[in-house]
Amino acid sequence: MISNKKWGSALLAAVLLIAPVSAVQAKSPAPAVISAQAEDADQIEGNDAGNPRFVPDQPTDAGEPDVEQASSASNTNQAAASSAVEETQFRNLAAELPYEWSEEPEASRPDGGYKLTDGKYGTLDMNDPAWVGHLRGKTREVVFDLGEEKSIGKITAHFLQDYPTNSILVPLTVSMYVSDDKENWGLLSHNATQLLWGEGPPRQEAFEWDGNRDGIKGGNTDGKLAYARYVKVTFTMHPTQWSYIDEIEIRGTDGQADGSVKVPAEHPQFMAPGEATAGIRNLGLLYNGYYADGLGDWSKERIIPNISYVDKEGNPKDWLFDGILYLGLNTPQGHDFGLGETNLNEWNWYLDKTFKMDGDMQHLNEATKEVAEKLGHPDHKEKVVLMVPNPGESMRDFGVINGENLSFNAADGGEEVALANRVKAIQWWLDEVENRWNAAGYSNLELVGIYWLDEQISTSQSGPALLQAASEKIHNKNLKFFWIPHFMGYKVFMWKDVGFDNVAFQPNYFFEALDYDRLEDAANLAKQYGISNEVEFDDRMLTDGVFRERFIDYLNSGVETGLMQNGYRAYYQGNNAVYNAAVNQDPSNRVLYDWLYQYVNGTYEINNAAPPEAAVQLNGQSLQSGVLVNETEPLQFTWQLKDDDGLTKVTAQFDGKPYTAGTTMDLMGAPGKHELLITVTAGKSQKTSYIINVGANADSMKTLVNRFVEQNQFTNAEAPRSLNNYLELMKRYEGTDATQVDKYLRGFNAKLDILLKDGVIKETAYSALKEDVYYLIGDLAHNKMVEASSVEGGSPNLQPEKAVDGFPATRWASDYTNNSWFQVDLGEAKEFDTVRMNWEYARAKTYKLLVSDDKQNWTSVIKNNEGIITARDGKETLHFEPVKARYVKFQGLERNTDYGYSFYEFGVYNLAGGDAVTPIDGVRAVADVSAGKLTIDGLVMNGSSQSKVNLKVLDSKGKVTYEGQTTSTVTGSFQFTIKLTGFLKGTNVAYLSMDGMSTPVKFTFDYKPQ
Repeated sequence: MISNKKWGSALLAAVLLIAPVSAVQAKSPAPAVISAQAEDADQIEGNDAGNPRFVPDQPTDAGEPDVEQASSASNTNQAAASSAVEETQFRNLAAELPYEWSEEPEASRPDGGYKLTDGKYGTLDMNDPAWVGHLRGKTREVVFDLGEEKSIGKITAHFLQDYPTNSILVPLTVSMYVSDDKENWGLLSHNATQLLWGEGPPRQEAFEWDGNRDGIKGGNTDGKLAYARYVKVTFTMHPTQWSYIDEIEIRGTDGQADGSVKVPAEHPQFMAPGEATAGIRNLGLLYNGYYADGLGDWSKERIIPNISYVDKEGNPKDWLFDGILYLGLNTPQGHDFGLGETNLNEWNWYLDKTFKMDGDMQHLNEATKEVAEKLGHPDHKEKVVLMVPNPGESMRDFGVINGENLSFNAADGGEEVALANRVKAIQWWLDEVENRWNAAGYSNLELVGIYWLDEQISTSQSGPALLQAASEKIHNKNLKFFWIPHFMGYKVFMWKDVGFDNVAFQPNYFFEALDYDRLEDAANLAKQYGISNEVEFDDRMLTDGVFRERFIDYLNSGVETGLMQNGYRAYYQGNNAVYNAAVNQDPSNRVLYDWLYQYVNGTYEINNAAPPEAAVQLNGQSLQSGVLVNETEPLQFTWQLKDDDGLTKVTAQFDGKPYTAGTTMDLMGAPGKHELLITVTAGKSQKTSYIINVGANADSMKTLVNRFVEQNQFTNAEAPRSLNNYLELMKRYEGTDATQVDKYLRGFNAKLDILLKDGVIKETAYSALKEDVYYLIGDLAHNKMVEASSVEGGSPNLQPEKAVDGFPATRWASDYTNNSWFQVDLGEAKEFDTVRMNWEYARAKTYKLLVSDDKQNWTSVIKNNEGIITARDGKETLHFEPVKARYVKFQGLERNTDYGYSFYEFGVYNLAGGDAVTPIDGVRAVADVSAGKLTIDGLVMNGSSQSKVNLKVLDSKGKVTYEGQTTSTVTGSFQFTIKLTGFLKGTNVAYLSMDGMSTPVKFTFDYKPQ
């Protein structure tokens, strides 16, 4: 729950585990194999082998970080003994053996059935065919049949890490088991990565169980050798990155060697409610830190639907959450309690807020008291768990406790002093909580536990020791130690060794686009570790069908895995989802609260009901995907469910943003493709996408110009008249002469730029009209072939073609590395002078824009500053001297965030040619023989209403037959009316001019009298 589930991606969810590679390490030779050994409670304190730490500024004598040497170190006597046994007896029992995968590897990195046992070890090159690749999904299992029971002393599994270049990470955890029947498995060891995740050159890690050194973890046996027929190796999967594995060695000997033992089978199961959970079955999380909107302040009214099930009128009918966890994340100063950023003053602020007379704890007591009386249980006490902030190890000036100004930073006195000071802060917190609790004398509350905010076991040297010390202090207060680690939390399996009493493991399924099997995977891991799961949801389930279905998935999975029936559960709800569902007047939303109550009480039944169909209308007419509408037409979408049961929910998104039925959409200045996404959710959801093509033309642009006149977006009257004159000429040729339309559109664009430069048009009007220009001129990159150096997590929703598909809500995103690129193939060499990138939050800080005709030789379109461009937020437009090329490339230099690079649009345009329009244009000569007159009219393109326009007409012999002058009208137009005479017979040449024109406009007309 750190930062209220705010991770932008699954990779960032484990940011505390990711460690950068030091300059020394990057330049020095990386070891071929880093050893990850089994974890042991006895190794935690004073033995870094069980606690990898990464200290990039303190390389060892060999030029490598401490973790890599520590991870391969072991007790000298044990190593010697193991080596002696192996020399005389052990061989690789897995050599040339076939094996079984729980899921087949990816087709691009296949396994013919022997790659893990053929003796061919993968190199540091990810293209080495020895490597077998897996991507996404559940924890992988590989099972070996030794043919008969044998004595097993060591198992080693080899993995590759090549991140971020090739998106390959070693697993967080590799576990090893043995069995006699391939169904019941005994645990040998859980092994956490010692390498850690981080940027750097390709490296390998060998995850190893050595029975002589590590013993056997399962079954309370003292044996050093396992006697079994089957061996299973499992490794957890990252939700977006690859796992590469090659050789697995099972070293041992035939028959039953002296000291070999049968390993008792594990019985994986959820942690049940009981003494370890202080009797809590359902723990509800209430965030009571600082929030600008006040949602961190809990009133009795908001609390009651959390601790009790209320009817539609708000009357309590039964109990709901039997335990409440109060936890705060942020302080008014913007610091995070979970990240170790807070000082003593901020700790006191939280305690004051929680325990004051009308504070959060008092409101909880009053809510419990009221519900207890209404339900006839006046002596009922709600169980309470309270967080302890993370005393961050970088904090230097924490504050004064018992006359001592504490620093948690090892630089101020060493590791031992820093750890001791952090423990002192925890002890102070526990004493304060106890004193304030006792002083308050809450009648209907029972303090039963303390919650640890950090969601993984710290990778720092002192992390496990701090937890052990905190556990001791908490237990001395007769309280239980609670923990809710995230799915990629480090060393979760060691929860009991560091002193936690109970653990609710986060699936993190609600927050990411993951497959349903993530919930099964989280349940399986929880059972294997002997812990339980958290149920996760937030207010989005009330407004978005995708999140509604995910909430239902949690409930369904809980029934399928037995969590609902047998497990202790914690419930993450964001800030206010339970209350908002309980009081919701929409039956389709209120039912979510009812289902939650059923789940809490173990009576919920799996709901996989298919949703009914929704009939969707646009402006009262049946909507068909691909419909074309003009940008001047307001859009209003409505829908009607067929066979509506009143509990089915329909939600919609327009261009990726929530849309409410009946809302009028004004898309003036937003031509192009748009998407309405309708999601209908019963037990399962059904998404239907409707494409709406919004068009623009001269008339719609004139409407937009006139609207901006009304909104005072111009500083003079001539500017909009001038723009409308260009549009009038565009309209004249629409549908008949595309070349002329293009000419006046480019002239309009050039005029638009001049008006902005001169400060005559405001940015709002300019941007909207410019969108129409881009749409009508056309994007040369639209739907063209594209390539990119990487795609974030390999996600199909973030592929490079998403940046050229024309949809405003789709985007490309790279992996989290500076040296990333994106390029488009225009199909042939074309001339262009403008590139537009619509940045997502993850934009560049600096980049280059390159062009090429062969994808080998690249030149920059920007000639100064060595081609380096500083990016800007939002829609960034680059204009440059026209170039002609086939390939256009974005080359990232430096990211502006911790994410990669991401843009919604990468558009290529040719806007040149706006100078073809003359100051007087659109001239027409029309002879009305019956009336005996000739009319010559045209437009003054600068929009002036006072311009003096001169006309001179010459007959076919060059004789002047007419000279005159007129003044342009209020619309910027002009007209001459000339009496038809015999002098005009034949072909005539006419000249139009105004003051300031260096060359008059010349045109000809013919007069053939009947």
